[in-house]
Amino acid sequence: MQVKCYDCGAQANFTLMDWRCSCEGGWEPANQEIFDPEEIVLNDYSIWRYGSQLGLDVTKPFKRMGVGWTPIVPVQLYNRQVLLKLEYLLPTGSFKDRGINTMVNQLALMNVNTMVEDSSGNAGASLAAHGARFGVPTQIFIPEYASPFKKHQISLYGVEIVQVAGTRKDTESAAQAAIGRNKTYASHAYQPAYLAGQTTVAFEVWEQLGHRAPEWIICPVAQGGQFLGFWFGFNRLLKAGLIKSLPRLVAVQSAQVAPIYDAWRSGLKDVPGIQPKGPTLAEGVSISNPVRGKRLLQAVIETNGIVLAIDEEEILSAQQHLAHKGYYVEPTSALCIAGLQHLIDKIEEDAIVLLPLTGSGLKGKPK
Repeated sequence: MQVKCYDCGAQANFTLMDWRCSCEGGWEPANQEIFDPEEIVLNDYSIWRYGSQLGLDVTKPFKRMGVGWTPIVPVQLYNRQVLLKLEYLLPTGSFKDRGINTMVNQLALMNVNTMVEDSSGNAGASLAAHGARFGVPTQIFIPEYASPFKKHQISLYGVEIVQVAGTRKDTESAAQAAIGRNKTYASHAYQPAYLAGQTTVAFEVWEQLGHRAPEWIICPVAQGGQFLGFWFGFNRLLKAGLIKSLPRLVAVQSAQVAPIYDAWRSGLKDVPGIQPKGPTLAEGVSISNPVRGKRLLQAVIETNGIVLAIDEEEILSAQQHLAHKGYYVEPTSALCIAGLQHLIDKIEEDAIVLLPLTGSGLKGKPK
């Protein structure tokens, strides 16, 4: 698999040991050419519908997991009709399955021995499920504060769990210290094949909307894999002449841990690490120093996007508001609902607004 580093411009052939660039930047797939609708596998309703266009060495899955083609449904929120993309209906209950599925298939082709990941829950659950399905030993480092429901889910897959005291950054450091010759860092933050898998959400939305793009997409953002997936995917559709313009991308963070918001508000081109103000119910976005900060800010700027920071009471209120419409999501997912409420007066009345619901409410830690 050919990869490139946006931070320093290096290109390389991806290996199991070199999980990031020597400059410490995150690798991206190098082969992201113009999207070709003729390459769509029409009878495959999974992410592998687009398998030949992901820039991977593998174009078909070794094992089927049922990842992809989540429904889009219309709903009235705050007196505005919007579209919900039900990503929490993926096999492990979160959007992370898109990227983890492509990543594990790529790593399996490369004869991975043991996979190591750090996660506040959803990525760990997804990697644990894939490790079980593929028969690859898997070790998940998870913060002690993570939702007990997510911990329980991970444990059911039969993988090794290592609980780490302290911050989310402490968990990441512990996982990186554990990798070695026979242990591969299967990180959703760094792995380029993970990023490739997340572009499939844009292709799906384009097809499901009758070959058009929404005007707005409002996403919870931590490491920003899904956010960048939308950006990369719709950029490829734009270059192919298949859409007229890019959606405006809105990144929503918790006010307790908002490094992207702080950098965007300050007009920076990179995201410096911050000290969290405190814990947040939206534990899935508790990342104080995102790996692809430059790319996230670039995506916001180039799409005339916006970054929002939401306080804890607003998160709970948004979660409840959506539940009263029949959709139960974890607090992290509710960030996009709160973001919509903030932006109602800025969004054109006839605009198509897409909200990806990233994780099931059954995973969340109750207040």
